[in-house]
Amino acid sequence: MTQCRQQPLAFRAHQLARFSAAPSHMDLIKQLRETSGAGILDVKKSLAATNWDPELAYQDLRKRGLAAAGKKSDRVAAEGLVGISKSSDGVMFVEMNSETDFVARNEAFQELISNISKAAMEMPRPTGSELSIEELNSVETPAGRLSDVIADVALKVRENIRLRRALWLPANGGIAGTYVHKSIAEGQGSIACTVVLSCQDKASADLETSVQAEIEELASKIAMHTVAMKPAFLDRTLVDSSALDAELDVLRSQAEGSGKPPQIVEKIVTGRLNKYYEDVCLVDQKCVLDEEGKKSVKAYVEAAGKQLGVNLIVTGFLRVQCGEGIEKEAKDFAAEVKATAGM
Repeated sequence: MTQCRQQPLAFRAHQLARFSAAPSHMDLIKQLRETSGAGILDVKKSLAATNWDPELAYQDLRKRGLAAAGKKSDRVAAEGLVGISKSSDGVMFVEMNSETDFVARNEAFQELISNISKAAMEMPRPTGSELSIEELNSVETPAGRLSDVIADVALKVRENIRLRRALWLPANGGIAGTYVHKSIAEGQGSIACTVVLSCQDKASADLETSVQAEIEELASKIAMHTVAMKPAFLDRTLVDSSALDAELDVLRSQAEGSGKPPQIVEKIVTGRLNKYYEDVCLVDQKCVLDEEGKKSVKAYVEAAGKQLGVNLIVTGFLRVQCGEGIEKEAKDFAAEVKATAGM
């Protein structure tokens, strides 16, 4: 049952004063819509049901959860959770954003992510890495159209929430391992990652079950490394050409400024470029799992594969962090207190 909260002081003391001049019905609709953020039809229905009493109409909107959800869509939703689901052919990620971390810990919010993950897994596999959010929102679930289900949860948690993205990483015959950072529910956390390991000499499906389990555990450990080290690319062949050109320009300018001969400059550039690859390429990074800290991820995986009697390589990864790329709203609490106090 939806709880009814006491009206905000701002509405009672300030907004109601705007209705004291006996405005027309159209003015009442406009003013209450601005105050509550609810839809025009809902506002008109509440006003008509309460004999055009704005205070009672506002209460009615709040009881129906409509005012609570109003005017929140323009707020920045940069918190939330990433959900991850795995099948034999790949791994699905969904990111659901909320305004606060508090809502991310709400069971209704977490259940919503689980339902979205299930719906995404049942959709046709995308040709690329991203699913269409428009198509996902239109999926019919046992609780109704997914976009409507999301709207219902928004009313319950009283925040702006949104389905930001759904991403798919195919296993392509390999074995995927997953890791969820700061997990607060099964398969849900602030960062989720999957790494795919493949056998070069035999099909993964032909391996013994125990060996497959060992490889999956190894992939999960590499996923943990990936969350910590934040690689941008799998290997050197996949480094974006524009990013590489920009890095080379910087490295060459730095080296040429040293005044050394051209042949020495090229050696300096090559050495620093290798260091760049170690920073941005997963397989070139120093593996945090290596006790001596010397092996690269590629070497670490190869060594682990030899112990299992297989030739292992890293063939894919995907790291998804909740809220990445979203400019979070900087809150000035002193200004908020002053505004509340009318200062």
